[in-house]
Amino acid sequence: MNILMTTAERRGRQGDGHFLKKPLHFIPKTKCCKHTQTGGDFLKYIDTKISSAHEARLIVRESEENFTAALDNALDTVIHGHIDRETSGCKIITLSGPTCSGKTTTANKLIRMITESGYHAVVMSIDDFFIDRARTNDINGEMPDYDSVKAIDLAEFGLCVKGLMEGKPTLIPHYDFVTGKRDSYAEYYPTRKDIFIFEGIQAVYPEVVRFLGSDFKSIFIHVDDDVTADGVLMRSDEIRLCRRLVRDYRFRNALPEFTLYLWENVRANERENIYPNAGNCHVYINSFLEYELFILAKNVLPLLETVSKDSPYRDEADEVAEKLRHFLNPHFDESMIPENSVFREFIG
Repeated sequence: MNILMTTAERRGRQGDGHFLKKPLHFIPKTKCCKHTQTGGDFLKYIDTKISSAHEARLIVRESEENFTAALDNALDTVIHGHIDRETSGCKIITLSGPTCSGKTTTANKLIRMITESGYHAVVMSIDDFFIDRARTNDINGEMPDYDSVKAIDLAEFGLCVKGLMEGKPTLIPHYDFVTGKRDSYAEYYPTRKDIFIFEGIQAVYPEVVRFLGSDFKSIFIHVDDDVTADGVLMRSDEIRLCRRLVRDYRFRNALPEFTLYLWENVRANERENIYPNAGNCHVYINSFLEYELFILAKNVLPLLETVSKDSPYRDEADEVAEKLRHFLNPHFDESMIPENSVFREFIG
């Protein structure tokens, strides 16, 4: 089986459908990849004829090593272009991207690199500023759309950022997705050595960015690859849907049918609010790992089988399942994946 992606397919794809201005776009390249150019189109070939566990391990290792190198290069560009100069206020880096792109793991790597540079990294998840689920239901009369700016308590977010910028003790909330409530606050005392990382899909929303001032750097991470296998197209948004199905089931107590129910609003919000506002970020990172569909196939197919036959999402579940069956391979196993992999963010 070969995987092929062309820019022509990307221009005509039905997936994310947005092509961003990318002044710095870091994409990992592996030995199993071959890039050629035909006219104005680039072809990406990946040899995935995996016939042994040994070969699978090598592909996983190579993918991880090259993604880490590309990620480190991108983050180094942001850090040394920001913290090496003096500023009058606190230093801020935003980390955004559509759902299930790898923001949390990238934030953890940012922490390590900032620490090695002699500064103190503080991750601020914008999710922690969500309005309590009960209040959101009362306002909208329906289930909460966590990807909408309406789910954020902007007033509290603004007060928090203002306190940090002024160097004052500030209360930082924590949101519990299981209970749908903020379950605690932590008081933080900012210092001049702090660099605040604001992480979340909402970090490109104008309603959020307006609180951050003008002196900050921005990183945008997403799945930038569409994949074809045996003539079947797996779009980048479908890859993220598969990641989310596993993540929501394992970490957010959500059944597959509920994730599919939310997905339409998630995609609409990406088209309306995320991609149109992502064109001015400083660095773009592609988080797709060449082995991940083999792992996702094993995990997602059993979940999709639980969607009831009379569900309005049955057809979508069947469509995704049919594509994933092309990636069933007995030689790939979760135990091959490093504990610090970006992919662990979705599978645990």
